[in-house]
Amino acid sequence: MVGRRSQARWPHLTMVIMTPDALGTLPQNWLHDAKLRRLALWGAAGCLAGALLGEILLAATRSTAVSGGQAVCLLIDCSGSMSVGGSGAEGRFGQKLREVKAAATSFVARHHGAADRIAVVGFGRSVHRASPLTGDAAQLDSAIARLADGGTTAMDLGLEAAARELDNLPDEWRDSSVPRSILLFTDGQPDDAEATLNAAGRCRSCGLRIVAIGTGDADTDFLDQVTGDRNLVFSVNSGDFDEGFRQAEKAIYGGSLVESGATQGFWRNLLRTAGWGLLAACGMSLALVAGQNRYLHRPAFSGGEATMAAIGGAVAGVCGALAGQVLYSFAAATVELPVIGALAAVLMPLGRIVGWTLMGLLAGWGLSWFVPNLGAARGALGGAVGGAVGGVAFILASVFMGSAGGLLGAAILGAAIGVMLALVEAAFRQAWLEVHYGGKEVVTVSLGTTPVKIGSDNRACQVYARGARPLACQYTFADGQVVCVDFATEKSTHVEPGYEQDIGGVRVVVRGSHQLGAVAPTGPGQAMKVAPPPAPKVARPSAAPPPDAIAPDAKAPARTLSAPPPPPRKAPPSSGTAPAQPAPMPAAPSGETRTIRPVPPPPPPHKKE
Repeated sequence: MVGRRSQARWPHLTMVIMTPDALGTLPQNWLHDAKLRRLALWGAAGCLAGALLGEILLAATRSTAVSGGQAVCLLIDCSGSMSVGGSGAEGRFGQKLREVKAAATSFVARHHGAADRIAVVGFGRSVHRASPLTGDAAQLDSAIARLADGGTTAMDLGLEAAARELDNLPDEWRDSSVPRSILLFTDGQPDDAEATLNAAGRCRSCGLRIVAIGTGDADTDFLDQVTGDRNLVFSVNSGDFDEGFRQAEKAIYGGSLVESGATQGFWRNLLRTAGWGLLAACGMSLALVAGQNRYLHRPAFSGGEATMAAIGGAVAGVCGALAGQVLYSFAAATVELPVIGALAAVLMPLGRIVGWTLMGLLAGWGLSWFVPNLGAARGALGGAVGGAVGGVAFILASVFMGSAGGLLGAAILGAAIGVMLALVEAAFRQAWLEVHYGGKEVVTVSLGTTPVKIGSDNRACQVYARGARPLACQYTFADGQVVCVDFATEKSTHVEPGYEQDIGGVRVVVRGSHQLGAVAPTGPGQAMKVAPPPAPKVARPSAAPPPDAIAPDAKAPARTLSAPPPPPRKAPPSSGTAPAQPAPMPAAPSGETRTIRPVPPPPPPHKKE
């Protein structure tokens, strides 16, 4: 029966309750913990897959009323610093301006024949309206070639002029939600920084996206405030202006959903952001549930687990994405405020991190229903910490690597949530089963008030034991006691740290923290010994006979113990003399423990001649 320490019913599965070392219940070499690695990999893969689907959703919903066309105003700095030599040798007068004109002309050529409309505005000491919105490439090339000024940098006036051009949409676009963007190219500081930030804030509040390209001498921190999003600022050196235009082009025409642009309206952007978060979190939740089940040698999904995981992930993703986008938008709207505007560059990414944290919290709470005895509070804690860490990594990867960095950040986000769930589970548990499936494969299952069932039915049991009964036994932990229930005999047994059991074709080890049992561990990571049960009392003579009064052949079985609790011994047959009494087994010293081992059966009784 399950619970008999002298003999195992299933010869290939062993359970042992063990204790951690003084550092707690975390695995000593936690970086190599099988569950931690599995949840990290599965979480990363699931979140990455969901993010890829989210990017497809963005591309599909980034539609306009005119065959996908957009309105873009090229706002080019023509100040004196652009009209002097570039970063090369002396005498290269106007090198930067000539290079930016070539890059802008290439930009127009790439969109020739498309449904886009492009305007050209230059600024220096004053503003130069070179071309209104048009799809005529020749007109745009001529307008770009005529740009010149050579004065100061009135960037605020340039932004206001660009906004007016984008307000003059063609008649067929006036009733549409066509995206409108300002592509700003500059190499220096504006004449009036406060006026420039106010003008940029008004542009963004009208639904205009500002994408900036700054040369090596430009203040990129200031441009971050102008655009309202660090992801929309691109720094280039002389000779690489065309590459800067190409990066800005990707941000305008193929930007990720998790960007700040208000080009399609606040509510539309909010809904699209929610869709991206839904897919990313749904993929992560499904992957983590499947990874947890496969870790325990169970099917990836059974019953309605897939549906529950998908719904839970969807709710977590939508809530987190909406919260992050709303906080980001509110922070971006404060850029032009006199005091809090200086903190907008910090508050905007912080809003996104809060959104990821909320998504992780809700996802961890939902996953606690699939991880035995993880607990809702511990699951939420692990998910929140993982979401915050992953959110920081997501933003950093997006800043330094663009769209590819966003996908990498999504993978890091899923991995961080999986890792933190595994660590929190290990840090707070008090008793758990350790299952050996042969070789070096070991899995752990936390014990608690929710029963952990063991058997060969891998859909009904948390621990799969090949060759055992479909439902062999179950373990629970409550009030500091681990209880084992044997379904074959319908008996329950209180077990202590160090208890071993064989079931089916695997070996399972049950661990327990140092609060369990009265016996200290024998060493870090070693099994605790189990104190033996009280030995049955055996009637003994008041005084042991002298050694020479014991028959020689009666001394052989003197120290024999039977495996199960033995039935009362029968008195030896009378031989006319005092019966020979076996020498009593010396009692174990007080406090001594022994490890459970199978005991060989007693030899057959010796017949006296």
